[in-house]
Amino acid sequence: MAARLSKWTGSAVLVVLLIITLVPFVILFFFSFKDQIEILIDFWGMPEVIKWANYSDAWNVVKFSIGNSLYVCIVTVIGAVVLGSLSGYVFARHRFPLKGLLYILLIGVMMIPSLLTIVPLYAIIAELGITNSYLGLILPYIAGTQLLGVLLCRTFFESLPEELFEAARIDGGNEFYLYSRIALPLCLPILATVGIVTFLAVYSDYLWPFIVLAQEKQTFTMAAVSLNRSGQSDIGLSFAGYIIGSIPTILVISFGMKYYIEGMVSGAIKS
Repeated sequence: MAARLSKWTGSAVLVVLLIITLVPFVILFFFSFKDQIEILIDFWGMPEVIKWANYSDAWNVVKFSIGNSLYVCIVTVIGAVVLGSLSGYVFARHRFPLKGLLYILLIGVMMIPSLLTIVPLYAIIAELGITNSYLGLILPYIAGTQLLGVLLCRTFFESLPEELFEAARIDGGNEFYLYSRIALPLCLPILATVGIVTFLAVYSDYLWPFIVLAQEKQTFTMAAVSLNRSGQSDIGLSFAGYIIGSIPTILVISFGMKYYIEGMVSGAIKS
């Protein structure tokens, strides 16, 4: 009886937490169909007349910026996955001078708050002459997001039996063959985890694109904020823009959650 009561209590707590989590999204959804006056007069009420124009107007503002964000995210994810897995493989399967120290320093970079790196990063890309370009946006993103891949891939690659690699070497396989045909296929769930985390972090970032890019190259977060920068704020229009812009993240999470969970479980077990 006590065990059953404990189970019911836990389920009830989870249901309450789920409801609390979903309430802001439900409000966001309903407000996106209301005009500004209706929101101010009847804040909690249902929309009397569904204002579909909020979505068409918001789409006209954010459609190009969503494409810009997707381009930046895709290039960043590819760079972070490739470089993170390569570095993790080298740290896991090879010996070289100062290997331990370099790995500690690399992981130590993850402890530095990103806000503290904005000024030196901007100074570097300004010196390289790549401000107001997607390259100036992407290179720092790859440099920062690949660290998670290095950490997870190194832990996973170290757990693989050496016999797998020795057999491939006997058959004449070089190091790139060992990496691409043996190590990489085995860590696909971990790479999916790195890719999803990287995509969500880059897509939702506002500060770095705002510093680096001009308005004509804006990403989605910049466009979403601009919906509220006009002389007259329109909450319904802004919320419609947020919902439209959240579709890519919803799709990524929906299709990648299975692999994300597998990657996190694999990383936890191997650790």
